[in-house]
Amino acid sequence: MRTPRRLAPFALVGVLALAGCSGGTPTDDNTRATAPATVETATATPTASAAPTDAPALTPPPTPTPDPVVPDPVAPDPVMPALHSRTYEQAQAEFTRLGLSPARLTAAAQHKDVALSRDHDGWYVCDTSPRPGAPLTAATTVTVRLAEDFSDCTTSFHGYLHQENDPAFTP
Repeated sequence: MRTPRRLAPFALVGVLALAGCSGGTPTDDNTRATAPATVETATATPTASAAPTDAPALTPPPTPTPDPVVPDPVAPDPVMPALHSRTYEQAQAEFTRLGLSPARLTAAAQHKDVALSRDHDGWYVCDTSPRPGAPLTAATTVTVRLAEDFSDCTTSFHGYLHQENDPAFTP
């Protein structure tokens, strides 16, 4: 078993205390235990009754260095991936790869005059809300704006794909 560094001095004192309790003499049922020998400790000011100079000096155990404070790793919120120019099917796969539920994706048409078909897996992502890099909390719903053709992503007449459908258009 491995002892953490900060507990090592206490473990050493405990082992020494247990070793001192037996008196240093092994006993069995037929012999009597002898009293432990008295041990003098080193003091700051030497006296005449101090241990001889050739005896090893008792040194305190080294002070353990404190472990650096490491904050508990809290999993940050995932961030919105860049989905622009990918198909809706690829966007769902990216969410799955990142460990996010694809059910969080809400599909909408990029233009007001285009109806989103039921089979829009091959449609292209023109825009996302929230923007790429924004944190995705547990309550965030992601809206992806889709166009059937990627070139339609940059075509817009006040939000309409076809200029004649724009109410502000006058021929």
